[in-house]
Amino acid sequence: MKKISILMMALFLASCSNLSKNMTKNGQFLVRNGAYAEKVWNENLVFNRFSWYQEMSLQYDLMIAKMPANSAFNYWFSADELKDVQSCTDFRVILIYTLDSKKIAHSSFFEQAENANFQKIDIQTFKKQLIMHPDSSEQSLNLYQVYGLCKKTKDLKPIVVNFPSFQEVIVP
Repeated sequence: MKKISILMMALFLASCSNLSKNMTKNGQFLVRNGAYAEKVWNENLVFNRFSWYQEMSLQYDLMIAKMPANSAFNYWFSADELKDVQSCTDFRVILIYTLDSKKIAHSSFFEQAENANFQKIDIQTFKKQLIMHPDSSEQSLNLYQVYGLCKKTKDLKPIVVNFPSFQEVIVP
């Protein structure tokens, strides 16, 4: 009986120590429908979401959406932003959050995106539209930085994200 108690105690401690590990999760976030001036559309902007947790705390969050050339969400770009977007062979909108930039800095992600031939571009007008969308409040998007990623080459090289002490994540 004493051996079973010791075994149960060891299993309990092992399960508790598992909570202290770093982990990554992935999923999706949708921005449902949109509007701009007199235009209203029934289309979803689908973000693939990648999250890095230390214990139970979100350390870094990345949401990334491919923007097709015919997407109605293109109305959210200013004329200059749209010109930049249309010059890309592959364009994506990214939303990024960090709990502590001393632990995981945005610059670390952007260096890795550059390794996949993506360049960061500012999309402030798009960001303003996104932040005012009703779906943004449920995800607290006001805490996120919003940028565009532009690839001018036609390669299929994915973004490989590797943060210290976390599992590598491949963003297709």
